[in-house]
Amino acid sequence: MKRRTKNPTAWAQAIAASRPMEPSVADEALARLHSAFADLRSGSTDDEIFDRVAMAINTGMVRAEQIDELCVQPMLAARDALLRCDAIRGRNGHYGFDGPGLQAMVAGLEVYEEMLRKSSPAQMQEAMRVSIHRMRQQRAQEAQQ
Repeated sequence: MKRRTKNPTAWAQAIAASRPMEPSVADEALARLHSAFADLRSGSTDDEIFDRVAMAINTGMVRAEQIDELCVQPMLAARDALLRCDAIRGRNGHYGFDGPGLQAMVAGLEVYEEMLRKSSPAQMQEAMRVSIHRMRQQRAQEAQQ
């Protein structure tokens, strides 16, 4: 008896989804990310720019957890640097980094770039989905307190 699948090309889509990110797609995403980081360093007041960098770091943290503990530490340090960056915004009205924060961000963005270039789009999308879920859980917990 023949078994028919709903999508006869599903296998091709699964193989394509497991390939690393296309270099041009990664280049474009990284250019936007590095531009946003440069804006934060120079004292931007744009919350959307901060959110763009924070989303990359949070997504990178989830992806790092899926890879190896060695990848997690630089992402945690970058996350902590972003928390301090946000605190600077609260005090001074513009984003900025302390010295250790700048170093942590540079290291975190290097790890993120390597993960982005070597991960499949599906892996990065899943990491982003988990990151968003975690943020929603955190907000719900904070609202209950």
